[in-house]
Amino acid sequence: MEETSNLNLPYIMPSQAQKHVTHNEALVLLDAIVQLAVKARDLTDPPESPADGERYLVPSSATGAWASWENAIALRLDGGWRRIDPCTGWIAWVRDEDTFVVFDGEEWVDLGETLGSIQYLEKLGLGTAADNGNPFAAKLNKALWTALASSEGGDGDLRYTLNKEASGNVLSLLMQSGWTGLAEFGLVGDDDLSCRVSDDGEAWREGFRVDHVTGQMSFPNTPAVDALSSLTGAAGSFARYDGAGEATMQPIVGTVSQSGGVPTGAIVERGSNGNGTYIRFADGTQICHHRAAPTIAIDIAFGGGYRSAPQTWTFPATFATGSTNEIIVQGSAAAVSHSVQAVASSETAAVWYHMQPASASAEERPATLLAIGRWF
Repeated sequence: MEETSNLNLPYIMPSQAQKHVTHNEALVLLDAIVQLAVKARDLTDPPESPADGERYLVPSSATGAWASWENAIALRLDGGWRRIDPCTGWIAWVRDEDTFVVFDGEEWVDLGETLGSIQYLEKLGLGTAADNGNPFAAKLNKALWTALASSEGGDGDLRYTLNKEASGNVLSLLMQSGWTGLAEFGLVGDDDLSCRVSDDGEAWREGFRVDHVTGQMSFPNTPAVDALSSLTGAAGSFARYDGAGEATMQPIVGTVSQSGGVPTGAIVERGSNGNGTYIRFADGTQICHHRAAPTIAIDIAFGGGYRSAPQTWTFPATFATGSTNEIIVQGSAAAVSHSVQAVASSETAAVWYHMQPASASAEERPATLLAIGRWF
């Protein structure tokens, strides 16, 4: 064998004369193909004034000295051109394109086209250096992920999967400014989804948490919302916040109550008894109503006319203590021929009577009574 198997470099044979010629030939070839960098790969005609040592990849349909040299390496040597045929796998840097190409056995192709799969990389840095702490590092302004369409062999979906080893580990998106952590979102030390924030990267405050078993959301640092998140109640209920981090579900219509002037019960209360009906509102307003029909005479001279004997209406619900003078009591008669006058006599009752111009004997005389005041 007179040449090496891979690069076809000539051997110096035993008892060979002029051994330097063979040795120099091998050096010429090594100089041409080791660290191969060519000036161009798209010239079909040899350049007019090439420098000695320049190399080119010859394209198809080349002419002149390069005719029939397709895919060969053209080396300018001693004022002429020398053909070097590449082997499969040779890589060359194309200087006028700033790109690597590789010979695949049939033609020179961009190296990137051959890298369909890169496995088991230990580090990868995009625009910056990766290290052992960050085996993948990227320094860039934008990143794009898009689904592989079904027409391209995909299914049109795009799912970004992240996995941690165990419940106690962390799987999160940590957001920083000036390399200080200010927000973190993910599974932080357990399997619940949470979002927390910090102003120094050390002390963290949790904004919300979603229980991975129940799906229930809680807001540890927003007491009112956190209290509401766990409430249940009957249809028609409302949530009442106590101002101290607690909330309860209560009916809209039910028993009203208060503590220190702050409502603690339902919004509206309705009731009735033998003395009439009443309605109470959470703001303290109370309205009482009664339809009376006593049999009375109107025969007591009064103010140029006549009135009945005083009648007492016990309110169906008591008004606030000490509010007698603030209770508005109104009455109306069933006929336009006479009227009804009424006034509160206490927080529990009112006095009323019929009035008309002429006296009248006893008979049933209906009257509608209305009292407005406060229950606290």
